[in-house]
Amino acid sequence: MKHTQNLVSICIVFFVFAFAKAQQQPTSSIKTAARYSNGSIELRFFPDRKRTLDIGLQSGFIIERANSKASNYVEIGRTKAFSIQQWQEVLDKAVTEEEKIQLEIAQDFTAASGDKNGGNLDLTEGIGAIRAQKGDEDFQFMVSVLTAIKNTNAAQGMGLSFIDNTVQRGVSYSYRVKLVGNVPVYTIDPVPVDIIAAAQENLYKNEVFTKTGDTELSFVWEDIPELSGVDVERTINGKSIQLNDAPIYALRGKGYKGPKRTAFNEDSLINYQKYTYRFYGRTIFGERLLFAEVVGMPRDLTPPQQAFLKQPQHTKPNEVLVEWEMKAPIAADFKGFAVSRSDKNDGYFSLLHDKLLPKGATKFIDKSFLKGKTNYYLVQAVDTANNISSSFPVAVTLIDSIPPIKPIVLSGKIDSLGIVTIAIKKNPESDLMGYRLYRSNAEEHEFSAIREGFLSLDSLKNPVQTIFKDTVTLKSLTPYIYYKAEALDFNHNTSAKSAILKVKRPDKIAPTTPVFKHRKSTKDGIELTFSQSRSIDVKEQILYRKTDMKEPWVQLINLEKDQTTYIDNAVGKGKTYYYSMRAIDDSNNTSKYAFPVQGKAYDTGMRAPIENLRVKRNENEITLTWNYPTKNENTFFIIYKKNKKGQLVQHDRSLELSFRESGNKNATYAIKVFTTDGRQSKISEEIVVK
Repeated sequence: MKHTQNLVSICIVFFVFAFAKAQQQPTSSIKTAARYSNGSIELRFFPDRKRTLDIGLQSGFIIERANSKASNYVEIGRTKAFSIQQWQEVLDKAVTEEEKIQLEIAQDFTAASGDKNGGNLDLTEGIGAIRAQKGDEDFQFMVSVLTAIKNTNAAQGMGLSFIDNTVQRGVSYSYRVKLVGNVPVYTIDPVPVDIIAAAQENLYKNEVFTKTGDTELSFVWEDIPELSGVDVERTINGKSIQLNDAPIYALRGKGYKGPKRTAFNEDSLINYQKYTYRFYGRTIFGERLLFAEVVGMPRDLTPPQQAFLKQPQHTKPNEVLVEWEMKAPIAADFKGFAVSRSDKNDGYFSLLHDKLLPKGATKFIDKSFLKGKTNYYLVQAVDTANNISSSFPVAVTLIDSIPPIKPIVLSGKIDSLGIVTIAIKKNPESDLMGYRLYRSNAEEHEFSAIREGFLSLDSLKNPVQTIFKDTVTLKSLTPYIYYKAEALDFNHNTSAKSAILKVKRPDKIAPTTPVFKHRKSTKDGIELTFSQSRSIDVKEQILYRKTDMKEPWVQLINLEKDQTTYIDNAVGKGKTYYYSMRAIDDSNNTSKYAFPVQGKAYDTGMRAPIENLRVKRNENEITLTWNYPTKNENTFFIIYKKNKKGQLVQHDRSLELSFRESGNKNATYAIKVFTTDGRQSKISEEIVVK
């Protein structure tokens, strides 16, 4: 009883599954490839499912053609699989054993297409048996398709090839392929292919990129849909050999979205020996074509052993001694040494000499080291192939007789009470003691020390003072006051004085107001001519715009220095715009708004014509459709139709992007755009309904 219940449950599951599938019938497509050659168009087509291909092999295929600009396809031919006698005829003509095997595979698959797979469902085997059977069918299907791609006779024998000899050169065509028979399980989707009856140049050209290795070469190329199944041949001293046993296919998992590239590598080569490689690909029409030829030469890329760098020594005030050693044995291709220096152990190291040091060298004296900074040294070993190995970077401890670098005074500002705030950028020295601040009323006068901010030896953990305060009078004939600073370390080494900082006393006077000189309106924009403020302390001048004099001004653009014209192209036709200007000085005083001017870009009245006029005929009804991206509630369309005298006259009116009427005679139509304000477009091109 328990086994019966299990069987009933399984049957219910299969019934629900079958019902769900019936609600949404799967699709199967027949994809077509086409090429033009010698006045004909050759087609290859392949169903994407084995069941669809089986029906095609049994019943045959229908080839339909249409002009690519038309919508109606017309049958131009049919294909069907070879008979036994036809298969035998092409087998007898096979030249190579490989060609004969390919034809036999195609014949066997064609013969087996009428067999019905499956049988009684064995519940003891379960889903695994179903998957195994599906896997076998998919493998057979894949082998048959690849055989049809590789062998033209196999494709013809399976009815998967067709040649159209009725084409006209330069004309565009569209092809699609259908089944003669029906597949009850799938909805068949014939995928069309468009082609121009003209020769296609460089269709199969594909560049191969080479990467040089040590006793090896690597190659990579972009996958192109016109070629697959790549073979690689190597030639040396006139002798060629194919390097791959089977064609190379780009296999990627479902959902892969990375670069579509394929690579090939060959190792165990001889360094500095030139090799020629030829890359062949197979087209979907069974041809094996050479698509690239490259020359490669592997090189020695193995670096020599590392040098051991000893602790550099500051032996003299202006000299640092750098020493190293190499362990024996030293490679025969060793060439020499290079010594470099940086202020960081992971920074950029600069070479300290012009020529490579000899391979017997063990020391170098640096007379250009960075005083007052950390100096890291690096020794690199170089071989005859210019391969490089580097030692670990090691720093030198310098004798402290070097003053701090010249400080940088960042900013200075005077408030309304005459209090000056000076900011100094902190120096990088670890033994920095502090700063001394100087002041003068003129750049050419002598500067006097006014402030000092030094650390004591027992307060090294406290921050160095970088903000200084000073007090000056605001009532002065000199508009500026001048500052500079010097830095000291704990050995009382004193830096050079900083660059002079010029601080402006507070300014209450607004700059002069800019003036408009001329305004010109065009159909594309509004051109303004003006004079900027004459005040010498102006830091920026701003152009403003608005469309309503009651509204506040909106900033349009910051003008360049000495700019006297500006063209505003971001305007709507027929709309009035108002403009003004204002200047701002370096104390943020603002001028009055310039006396406003106004302008308006004029409208030419012409509207754009419609786009992409199309016609569709269904029994006794004609439907016109078109595109018009700028359509709105003020837009309508007048339909013109030719009368018996061959004249285009107004026929009807439409507010939509389509027009429909009954009729079964030849007619010629055209469309014109109108707007409710009387504007109109040029009339469209004519379209003929036959």
